[in-house]
Amino acid sequence: MDVVLNQQQLAALCDVLGHTNNGFTKKELTRLLQKSGIELVDDGSFNNGLVYKIGLNKRDWLYNCLANEINTSHSLNKIYIFLEIAFDPVSFTDEAKRDKYNYLLESSNKVLLLAGITITPEGKLKKAVPAKTLDEVDRRVNSLKKQLYNRAIHNEVQKYCIADYLRKDYYDAVFEAAKGLAERVREITGLTTDGGKLFDTAFSTNDPYLFFNSMQTDSERSEFIGLKELLASIFHLVRNKAAHTPKINWRVDETKALDVLTLISFAHKYLDECHKMPNK
Repeated sequence: MDVVLNQQQLAALCDVLGHTNNGFTKKELTRLLQKSGIELVDDGSFNNGLVYKIGLNKRDWLYNCLANEINTSHSLNKIYIFLEIAFDPVSFTDEAKRDKYNYLLESSNKVLLLAGITITPEGKLKKAVPAKTLDEVDRRVNSLKKQLYNRAIHNEVQKYCIADYLRKDYYDAVFEAAKGLAERVREITGLTTDGGKLFDTAFSTNDPYLFFNSMQTDSERSEFIGLKELLASIFHLVRNKAAHTPKINWRVDETKALDVLTLISFAHKYLDECHKMPNK
């Protein structure tokens, strides 16, 4: 990743990761650095049983460790490894750790966006369009959280589009999210086709591959057919258009992107209730 963190950005990142209350503990930072292959520098503390000297606070110590690695290797590779290990979601599965995770992810991204990097919810580093002002940083990070999360966007949509949305590539965000609907139906049914053929086969009223109601009443049959038509409509509205229209000719602003992503999210919530037919 050909992105450079300057001294101020590195220090600001360490301030976040080593925050007194919301950051990683010294023990956690030590483990993360060791797993990343980064040398632990002396923090200046001393204790021989008679004399005790307090060393550097964890933020300054972390900065020294990372700066030493950069100065020694002339590379940021281990810094990137350190960040991906630190933000691996598996370390935050405990509900009590979610607030800490949200603080660390949002605050770190505010720093990293100025350098043209972002950390995805999957804990992976991605290049992003560098932010130029603090207002832009707040808008891009906070807007993501407020707009997507406050709309209760389904996690399947976030999985496919959140990195594109963060770098303001709304075209790719809606395109990838729309493709995710077809993939979800394939995962449920085991079918391998795509688009209209996939939805027609999966939601066939005579020989369906999945179900979410008994289809015993007109209302249930109508709802079943309605979901198929919704999926097909999204596919034709977004997937086909994006697939065949040059990116420069299909303008997608943030409002339109959010509306489409909300619609795709609604479809995923229906798919949550779908199950594969036992005889398939």
